[in-house]
Amino acid sequence: MKRFMVLVLLVIGALSVATVDTLAGRLPVQAHTVLVVENLESNYNVSKKTVLMDMVLNQLAIEQLIAQYVEMLAYNNGLDPKDIYKAFDGDLGLAVWVDSEGTDRLVIVLGPTENPKALKTAIERLLPQLLPSEVELNIAVDQEYLFIGDIEQYAITEKGFDLSLVTEDLTPGFAYFYSTVGDVVQKGSLWNEEGMLIAEALSIPISEETIERFSSALDGASVVELEAGYHLPLVSGFAKINDISFLSDLDIEQLGLLPLDLGALKIGNQDITEFSEEMTGEIMVDANISVDDIFASLMGSEGTTSEATDSLGYSYVLRAGYSGTIEDLKSRLEKADPDLKILLNENSLLVEEQYIWISDGWLYVSSSNQKKITKELQEGTIISDLEVYNELLRLSGSHGFARLFLDSGYLLTGLMGVEIESGVLVNSQYVKEIGGIRSTLVIK
Repeated sequence: MKRFMVLVLLVIGALSVATVDTLAGRLPVQAHTVLVVENLESNYNVSKKTVLMDMVLNQLAIEQLIAQYVEMLAYNNGLDPKDIYKAFDGDLGLAVWVDSEGTDRLVIVLGPTENPKALKTAIERLLPQLLPSEVELNIAVDQEYLFIGDIEQYAITEKGFDLSLVTEDLTPGFAYFYSTVGDVVQKGSLWNEEGMLIAEALSIPISEETIERFSSALDGASVVELEAGYHLPLVSGFAKINDISFLSDLDIEQLGLLPLDLGALKIGNQDITEFSEEMTGEIMVDANISVDDIFASLMGSEGTTSEATDSLGYSYVLRAGYSGTIEDLKSRLEKADPDLKILLNENSLLVEEQYIWISDGWLYVSSSNQKKITKELQEGTIISDLEVYNELLRLSGSHGFARLFLDSGYLLTGLMGVEIESGVLVNSQYVKEIGGIRSTLVIK
């Protein structure tokens, strides 16, 4: 029986890939970036059943608002809304390739659909109202498919993209992505499993030099100890990099679906990578938003923030393992920008509304002072104890050098007034077999 079930799953996976491969055959063979999604409508209907998607699209009526807007546009332009929705009848393919003159070209393919000409008319009337005036639309119809983009160049380009370039090493899904960035290949898939929406992305280095950089910086790195401490309740991210200069040496886009944009983290006005010599490679980022303020904003009443700020109450804290002193940090910031206003008060710095201090080998950069953020952390959450976190972790993999967790259930519970279990987790792990990174996104 078990062997029979495995066979059934393999057949289903093969059929899924075959369906997507039909559309891939219409894409340029030399494409360097490809996106393919099969059965748009049916897969969307399954995906929106996840707790978070259902709450946002149905309970908060976002889907209804979008549908009303689309229908208004249709009627105002003498169209039947059904003709617009035909765009979701079949599959979607997108490809970018370089023409003979070295220019990037793009094509979008939609279909099969029963009446592509009606869809063409709808798009020609509506898209110009939604796009900048300088954007020129070129649309063509061939049998049951509709094509948008550089049609003339597409017509003379060899078709038949090899989807095996994408699907190899990936979990079968209803959507696939492929792109080459420098000497790193990125690809991913998307599928539904156990009532959750899951995405998997691979970043695979090609050159021996880049393979070595990935290995040196990431092999053996783990966030297990970091997730076990106290964190702010809404968003928590943690990373362990063996050599943090790795982030400045490599284009951040080559890291793919990395949970934290580590290269964009700032200390004062400098990237965190500028302090790599003093950094141990351990990084934690936490954030929280006042649920009371969000609810008050939705209800049109005053929250806990002052009228002067006119913004949601929020707090954040960056913690990074650091071997330097606060004086060293102040000196470096002043040297980098002599005009930067830095206030030193009781072993803490105040730099452009950021509070900075060092405690027990950790450098803190926060929206609040040391006393307040210490209290918030002590009253915070141990992420590794959360049931929803461990449920998502089971599907994303227990090993990793970087993770980001959004406790959307915490936010939704505060807004809806009833207990809701929901979360989003991104986990990145170094995989020796491919010499690169596998990142998994799980949404409940």
